[in-house]
Amino acid sequence: MNTEITRLIALDFDGTAAVYEPRMALHPGLMELLAQLRCSGYGWVLNSDRCAETLLEIAGLLPDKVRPEAVLSAQRFIHRRSGSGVYEPLQPWNDSRMALHRELWSLIEPFFRQWQHEIEADFTIRDSVVNDLVFAYMVPDNENPALRERMRSYIRPWPEAQLSGNHEWSFILHADFSKAALLEHYCAVRGIAREKIIAVGDGYNDITMLDAGLTPHAGCPADACPEVRAAVRAGGGYIAGTSGPEGTMEVIRYYHRLLAGS
Repeated sequence: MNTEITRLIALDFDGTAAVYEPRMALHPGLMELLAQLRCSGYGWVLNSDRCAETLLEIAGLLPDKVRPEAVLSAQRFIHRRSGSGVYEPLQPWNDSRMALHRELWSLIEPFFRQWQHEIEADFTIRDSVVNDLVFAYMVPDNENPALRERMRSYIRPWPEAQLSGNHEWSFILHADFSKAALLEHYCAVRGIAREKIIAVGDGYNDITMLDAGLTPHAGCPADACPEVRAAVRAGGGYIAGTSGPEGTMEVIRYYHRLLAGS
């Protein structure tokens, strides 16, 4: 695509842009809308806590005219689409994130076995991932508040650690990591002003990206988590009347009309 990108749409994936049948992919209606908006100078980035490999596979299966300009993953990595269409890691940014991660993990990883034993004894575990990149647990919704308080108590001695998560998962990250930090850095590299960004998300881990300090054009679907709806409302953003990807399209159309008149 040769259209100059002057405006950017940043989208979370799960709960915001995804469909899961017959396979995990971008919502067809959203794909069509993003393709239409390219003619108006819009590009878009995928900003998800899923691992880079999964997101790059999803992006690579999209038609060329709707592939994202970049894939932002795990609140730490950026892969930028090159002129040849290949997604390349943005160095040295990614290396700097890994250095921070390894420094934190060297401090807290010795405690993982104890934390796992306690969590798995006290909570109903639906899924978990604990390795050299992730410490994450999924429990039933009614157990999430208690799990998150427990995990916060574990990392309290380390100010360089934070707790993050979405509707289902709770996980530990370096305190410098966020979806906002990724988006800010990518936009600085591309020279895209904050007032030209539209950001849409639905989970707790999206709040930094939806803060009015990052962009005045933030929104969420109607079924976003309460914390997200409160953050969007407080920042004067747009809460859709519809849920899921349909709500995301509603937010994008709202801000497109607003920006077209500015």
